[in-house]
Amino acid sequence: MKRFVIMIVAVVAVSVLWMGGWFYIAGQVRGEILYLAQADGITQPRLVCDRLDVGGAPFSFSPRCTDAQIISGDMTIELAAITGTALFYTPTHIQLFATGPAKITDAFTGATQEVRWSNMHASLRLDNAMIERFSALADDLVYADMLIGETIIGTATHGEFHLLDATPADAPPGTGTVFDAYATLEDVTSQDNDIANGSLVIDARLSGLPDPALWGDPQVLGFWQALGGELVLRGIEASADGLSLIAQGAANLTDAGLVNGNLDIASQGVADRIAALVGDPSVAQIVLGSPGEDGVSRQTLRINDGTVVVGIIPVASLPPLF
Repeated sequence: MKRFVIMIVAVVAVSVLWMGGWFYIAGQVRGEILYLAQADGITQPRLVCDRLDVGGAPFSFSPRCTDAQIISGDMTIELAAITGTALFYTPTHIQLFATGPAKITDAFTGATQEVRWSNMHASLRLDNAMIERFSALADDLVYADMLIGETIIGTATHGEFHLLDATPADAPPGTGTVFDAYATLEDVTSQDNDIANGSLVIDARLSGLPDPALWGDPQVLGFWQALGGELVLRGIEASADGLSLIAQGAANLTDAGLVNGNLDIASQGVADRIAALVGDPSVAQIVLGSPGEDGVSRQTLRINDGTVVVGIIPVASLPPLF
């Protein structure tokens, strides 16, 4: 009998300690989210919740931000709700869910747009407060201009984005983080741009990225350049009925914020679309080149200290990015 009583007392004690730990961590989670509401929205995005709850006891933490507003610079994104879930024993793996639609407004231009979906969820894995992997998936995407009425710009049945830490284990300190990035869109349509059965696949690598806490800073590109940052476009493949485009290249910044880079492009049918949009076939030929015997246009663009060069002819000048 005495052993039975001791066992009951031990179970109650562990349960009390467990719940005490849960309430403590839940308070920390709530405090971190509320702290985001104090951000200036310039150097760090600001998240404001009309209502914030943290549930999930006793085995998980599930914060829910209702009527969420995300402010970054002139851009404001409004969402019906953002929900997260992390298990007590794996707090560095966070599942995220977004309830749309997302209303996007630009205070500078006055533009108002909306993104809708039937299902959007994301997964975030952290390692010592650094991103190990981030993945986001969505179905039945609709992108619309809402400034005057509703104009559907484009739709896609499925979209994905993945960001993976690819920093070498022996990377010296002060060289930033390396991320591999992948993005896909399936069954893309756009009536205004005459696009049907479209698809997009992007494979890229970003090196020299600073700490994620600085990603919202206006000087983030300067930090990226100081760490020797480079964007390598390992491949982009876009296609639709009568259209195809394949490209690869790389780019970095000089200490004056000017772009250096190169881009190799092979396309079919795209030049005609650009010519129809701008009303000048020569622009499309400069950017994409003239079709060969196989009907494929090929071009190599080079950017030297912000000057875009085709062959030996400078065709455009890009301003410094910081």
